[in-house]
Amino acid sequence: MEPWEQLDLCWRAPEPSDDFAEWLADRSAMSHDHLVGIAEVGRDETGALVARASASAGLGLPAALDRIGSPTPGVAVTLTLPLLDLALLADAGAVLLGRAGVDDVLVDDAGAVVLVDRPPGVPGRPDPGVLSGAEALVLAVRAVWDRVDPREPCRDEVDRACAAARHEGGAALHALAHVVRAAAPPRPVRWDPPPMTFAFAVGPEPRGDDGSARGTGRLLGALRDLVRSGVPIGSHRISVRHLVTGLVVAVGVVVAGASWGTG
Repeated sequence: MEPWEQLDLCWRAPEPSDDFAEWLADRSAMSHDHLVGIAEVGRDETGALVARASASAGLGLPAALDRIGSPTPGVAVTLTLPLLDLALLADAGAVLLGRAGVDDVLVDDAGAVVLVDRPPGVPGRPDPGVLSGAEALVLAVRAVWDRVDPREPCRDEVDRACAAARHEGGAALHALAHVVRAAAPPRPVRWDPPPMTFAFAVGPEPRGDDGSARGTGRLLGALRDLVRSGVPIGSHRISVRHLVTGLVVAVGVVVAGASWGTG
């Protein structure tokens, strides 16, 4: 997967697996804003059960934290409370989580986190950084708070609560959630995500008397700006996708009206 693109991930169980079927049934029956969902389920040409994940575009948590820098306690609360809510649901048996690593937590351009756990019963390479879902979530919480300024008064208490929650779970996990909520009011995550994979890479404008080559370079530059920033309309900019959608709807309305009039 590219560092930043729409997630397109499939899981395949070549042999019948009760664990995979149980995870698949559990995940298909629930929806959570911060947990990878299931887009499609089927069988391949060999009869193996296959599921395709559905998740928003995002960047792995460690790479996202590198771009965010040192988060304030409020930003750390925004990033970690959804992960703790998931861990509490898993601890209570309300959701079945697979295994995951810290890299399996994605951060989207709005700063929302999504866990892309790995279902049981499907083949994969052993990875010492991949743990049970709840434990991986606590490690992800610790990874975020490790970036917070150690001089913040809440840091020591959060660190101790993370260590206890990882090894004990249960009441210690609830205590960690309480400590994080009390650390600071949630604040929005403002960061600069990497460019999308369709971003243009325009080379230097060619030198010489070839006006057509220079014109092509300027045209590509203008197209790049439109895709990135949107089309200027009045004092606002509208994304190309929204503009195309509006045009399609308008044409459909006109065609439908013409058809109604002739009928």
